[in-house]
Amino acid sequence: MRVAVTGGTGFVGSHLVRALAEDGHDVVVLARGVRRGPKRERVTFIKTDLVAGDGLVDAFTGCDAVVHLVAIPREKGKQTFDLVNRVATERVATAAKQAGVRHLLHQSALGVDPDPSYPYLASKWAGEQAVRGSGVPFTVLRPSVIFGPGDGFFTVLARLVRLTLLTGLIVPVAGNGRALFQPLSIDDMVRCALIALQRDPAGATHELGGPEHLTYDELVLTVARALGARRRIVHVPVRVMLPQVFLMEHTMRNPLVTVGQLRLLDKNNITLLNAVPNAFGFQPQRLADNADYLDDY
Repeated sequence: MRVAVTGGTGFVGSHLVRALAEDGHDVVVLARGVRRGPKRERVTFIKTDLVAGDGLVDAFTGCDAVVHLVAIPREKGKQTFDLVNRVATERVATAAKQAGVRHLLHQSALGVDPDPSYPYLASKWAGEQAVRGSGVPFTVLRPSVIFGPGDGFFTVLARLVRLTLLTGLIVPVAGNGRALFQPLSIDDMVRCALIALQRDPAGATHELGGPEHLTYDELVLTVARALGARRRIVHVPVRVMLPQVFLMEHTMRNPLVTVGQLRLLDKNNITLLNAVPNAFGFQPQRLADNADYLDDY
C-alpha cells in the first residue's frame, strides 16, 4: 500500500512509520517539524501545516490509506485543542475525500466526550465527528495511555519520581489516586493499526487498552519499581494543587502537568480488559514487564 501518516515524526507516528516501511509499504509522512531520525527507504517526508490544509490533497492523491495521528494533549500558544484536534482533523478528512482515499484510520482517545468541561476530550470527540461525516471509509482507534520509548506520560512520571529525591522520597499525587488507567504498549498500538489497515474499513470504532486496569497510584509505583526506586505516595487535594499547577503551566516551557490534565484525573480511562484480543486477536503486554525503557528518561 501507499500510506500517508500525519504526525509521522511524533511518538506513535515514528513507531508506525518504521513498521509500515519494514512491511514494504510506501509511506508519506506529513508533519509540522523537520524530519527526525535516520532516512528510510520507501519513506517520503512533507513539511505541512494541517490547520491551514495547504497541499493535503496533492499529498494524499495516490494513497490507499491515510493515518491521522496529529493531536495535542495540552495547549501551547497558537496550538489550541480546537485548531489542532478538531480543525486539522476536518482538513485531513476533507482532503482525503477529495483525493479519493479508500481508508481513513483515525487515532482518537479513550473517553472522548462532547462535554465542554473537558476541552481535550471534547476536541477529540469533534475530530471523530469530522471523520465520520467525511464520506471516506474509516476506522477509529481509541487507545488508553500508551507506554514505550518516547511517550509523554510515563516518562513524565519517571521525571517526577526522580525529582522526589529532593522531597524525602515522597511522591505527591493529586486527588485520591484511584482513577483507573489501562496502559497499552506502543508496539501493541502499532500492531492494532497495521491490522486495521489490512482490513476493509467498515466504520468501526475500537477502544484499546492493555491487559490490566491500574489506579494512578499503581502507575506511579510501577514506574518507581522500574527505576529501582522506593517511594511513598501522599495524596493532595486537587483544589490545593490547582494554584501551583496553574503557575507551573504559565511559567514553564514544558510543565509536568497542566490544569486540564489535573482535572482529567476525575475520570477513569479504561475499556474492557479483552478489548484488544476480541478486536485484533492477540494479547497485549503488561506495563510492569516492559518498563525498562524508563531508565533512559
